[in-house]
Amino acid sequence: MLKEIILYSQGLPVLTILTAFFGVFVIVWAKNKIDDTESQRQERISSLDKFLAKNTDSPVDRPNRRARRKAMESIENRFSIIRRISLFVLILIWMIALFFPYMGSIPATYISVFAASIGVVVGIMARPLIENTIAGMVISFSQPFRVNDTVIVDGHYGTIEDITTIHTVLKLWNWKRVIFPNSMMLSQKVINYTKTDLYQWVNIEFLVSYDCDLDKVERLVKRAVVNSNHFADYEDPRFWVISMDERNFKCWVVAWAENPPSAWELGHEVRSKIIKVFHKHEIKASKVELSLSPEAIEQPQLK
Repeated sequence: MLKEIILYSQGLPVLTILTAFFGVFVIVWAKNKIDDTESQRQERISSLDKFLAKNTDSPVDRPNRRARRKAMESIENRFSIIRRISLFVLILIWMIALFFPYMGSIPATYISVFAASIGVVVGIMARPLIENTIAGMVISFSQPFRVNDTVIVDGHYGTIEDITTIHTVLKLWNWKRVIFPNSMMLSQKVINYTKTDLYQWVNIEFLVSYDCDLDKVERLVKRAVVNSNHFADYEDPRFWVISMDERNFKCWVVAWAENPPSAWELGHEVRSKIIKVFHKHEIKASKVELSLSPEAIEQPQLK
């Protein structure tokens, strides 16, 4: 049997033999690469402590443990599908490459009709599925966002809870879930607060009237920030006058927080303190707002 295989292979073109060996090498390499990527994702998930965009009590018993287990199961399922699809596609391409030199003996009309029929069926019936599956594979390997990242997607603030091959699940701060198709997650802007690190700069905006003592306002709001338990003292809080109109001037106080949940709590606590201390000192202020978006502090517009 082995002798017959050797004699048969000697009669094959050199290009066909090289294609056969190269195809086997690519298939084995791709499988190992997918396995390694899956192991890295599982190791990262197993080391996570929190799965929240905002600190809150949960009616669920041990929610972080359940979220971690669910994320691990999702990774296994997702990479199982990715492994099957990738290996199927690679084997199909490999077989086409092997038989390509012999396609000249098949009438071109048959090949054209077969290819056109497959293209029409796939294009009409499976386009959304293929789009989202490919997008899910791209997200799995390029990692623009990961499970447990705190993000804003389409105006929704929350934590990436699950990434499947078809869709991404975003758990909002109020524990609701928003499900986005993966193709949508690749085509629109996603603000990721934890892509590189967890630190976050909190921006609190408010308006004060011109008859207020600006130095006193600055001193009071900075004190409110520093006295917060959620303030991370990497540097002192910053106070800026951003714009002016006929009756008010707009001020910002910005400060560091350790992570997105702490940033949420810092913003809430400082806003409450600012309202109370301004009322106590009879400082006329309005529109005390919180912004967690980095875009809010990239390009301040002076009027």
